[in-house]
Amino acid sequence: MDSAMPSLSRREFLRVAGHGGLGAVALSLGGASLLERSSAAQSARAAAREIRLEAREVTWELAPGKVIKGLAYNGQIPGPELRLKEGERVRIVVTNALAEPTTIHWHGVDVPNSMDGVPGITQKPIQPGATFVYEFDARPAGTRWYHTHFQEHRQMDLGLAAPLIIEPARSEPFSVDREITLVLDDWATGTGRALPPTAEGIAGGRGSMGGMMGMMGGGMMGGGGMGGMMRGRHTPAYDTMTINGKAYPATTPLRVRRGERLRLRFINASADHTHVIRLAGHRLHVGHTDGNPLVHPVEVDAVPIAPGERYDVLVVADHPGAWFLFCAQPGHTAAGEQMLVVYDGQASTRSDPPMADLSGLELWQYGLGRGRPVLPVPTGATRVFELGLGGGMMGSDVWTINDLRYPDTEPLRVRRGDRVRVAFSNMSMEGHPMHLHGQSFTVVAVNGARYAEPLVKDVVDVAPHMGSAVIEFTAQSPGDWFFHCHKPMHMDGGMITLVKIA
Repeated sequence: MDSAMPSLSRREFLRVAGHGGLGAVALSLGGASLLERSSAAQSARAAAREIRLEAREVTWELAPGKVIKGLAYNGQIPGPELRLKEGERVRIVVTNALAEPTTIHWHGVDVPNSMDGVPGITQKPIQPGATFVYEFDARPAGTRWYHTHFQEHRQMDLGLAAPLIIEPARSEPFSVDREITLVLDDWATGTGRALPPTAEGIAGGRGSMGGMMGMMGGGMMGGGGMGGMMRGRHTPAYDTMTINGKAYPATTPLRVRRGERLRLRFINASADHTHVIRLAGHRLHVGHTDGNPLVHPVEVDAVPIAPGERYDVLVVADHPGAWFLFCAQPGHTAAGEQMLVVYDGQASTRSDPPMADLSGLELWQYGLGRGRPVLPVPTGATRVFELGLGGGMMGSDVWTINDLRYPDTEPLRVRRGDRVRVAFSNMSMEGHPMHLHGQSFTVVAVNGARYAEPLVKDVVDVAPHMGSAVIEFTAQSPGDWFFHCHKPMHMDGGMITLVKIA
């Protein structure tokens, strides 16, 4: 990759990627001679497993009568699931067959900074007809995913996202008989009625406005709550919801055997919507958050999942029949977000229609889980940052961190080995799923409640209406790392900062 990185004006960078700025990668020779380094690099390349991806335009049928012009990896939506071994060296050769530039971000993977896929920060965009090679060691283990990071809102909305599963080097603490990956997505096709927004995020998915209003007993308002009263003009009218690129009745039924233990890996690739996932007739056992294991699975009735989040859920097939797996958000099942789960010998069994009513049900929330301490131990100083999230008032498309829009936001400057504590406070009327590139973090507190055994994640949904969250991470890889809301319309509006690790 050409290391010369041109500076970009705000207008030019927003045109190119919805972002701005310029990053630098700190590299250390570590005392090795150039000859030794060259030899080691050649050996690593020879040992790396090579995977080829092509981004190209496709015609894709979401459901009968819903045909779109989309963008896809290797001709499929979502793109092909990549299964890697923890610690495995991979070379992913990406060819851009689109009529526009693109990049790939390896979400949740601890890649070197130069492989992170953010245009203008870590690499130049891959131009039409060009090829770029991403090379890294696959870690950490867990449910990860990959997606475009060039004009992310439009390109992701058209299909450029896919699962990436890193299988652990050691055996999992929870045994299963079979794994199924389910990618959830929202689409604006113009063929149906626009769905209500899920502006309050996972708090709204549990029936609360979130933040102080949630703690004072404020309930959801019709049409997606207060955050849905006036949306920005850059938020599309999403009318279709899919599971693995298909909307019901085109979703593929899941056939199971009585007594099977299933691991369902859920990935929310939606730009705007939180999904509340249920499997009628069954309890769900949350075992992993953003790919990272819990000490013990947590049994619930439904799991709210914000944009960018992943949950691994264990299901015991102990209730024969035919059941719907579906999203309980208003309008989502009618928009296609449902699939049949059918036991062997029960194909003729009539299934009850999905019920969106969540009253009396136990829903997942961050405070229910106990995370495993899997992150590196800090060796440096403790750095504390307070980030106020705002914007979106009266339908504005401006979104801010400490009242500033990227690239004018103040970066978080730290050194490798530092313990970094970030305290978010959300004064806006929408939830913000904040995603850190390059390293995972622990969620140590939400809305004032501290967790003794914090979850390990790379996305934390910060509730609206004076909601708060505190995270901590150990600064690992030198470079400039994106830290942003995973709703692309909020990124485009300026809710981005950089973590600069020296």
